[in-house]
Amino acid sequence: MRFRPNLVIFGGEPYAEDGWRNLRIGNTYFSSLGGCNRCQMINFYQQTGQVKKTNEPLATLASYRRVKGKILFGILLRYDPGNKARLDTNSWL
Repeated sequence: MRFRPNLVIFGGEPYAEDGWRNLRIGNTYFSSLGGCNRCQMINFYQQTGQVKKTNEPLATLASYRRVKGKILFGILLRYDPGNKARLDTNSWL
């Protein structure tokens, strides 16, 4: 897996995570820190360490996932153990 995610959630519309503010899995709570900025690392062949000459998949992502000069794919989450009570319940996924 070139993107090396820590958590993969199936279902929903493409890029639905862009609108997530909070996430709960069982009794574990997370807050979104925003989009995950992608860099050249996703263009490396993992076995050889060489960069792909086509600059893919970063070039494709850059063509439609650029926000304020950054290429975004996925979101960053922060473990949030103590803030569940003060957050708006409508913001939870």
